[in-house]
Amino acid sequence: MAKTKEQQIKDAREAERLLRDETLQRVFAEVEQHVFDSLKSAELGDMDELAQLQAELHGVTALRRRLRIWVDAGIIAEKSAK
Repeated sequence: MAKTKEQQIKDAREAERLLRDETLQRVFAEVEQHVFDSLKSAELGDMDELAQLQAELHGVTALRRRLRIWVDAGIIAEKSAK
């Protein structure tokens, strides 16, 4: 379902707010630190744990990327609405 320009702009504003939110950024940083610390202590052959850690890191990265995509889409929508 395609978003209207108004919805893209609204989503962009909310995404930008989330990207600036200190609490959310601390949560992201904690998850990333947990993953890195766990990677250092993981057993070399423990593929289940390594896959789970990779999935956690991928989730945080994907969420940040999607928020940035919404911000960029809102910028484009605002420019084309003028």
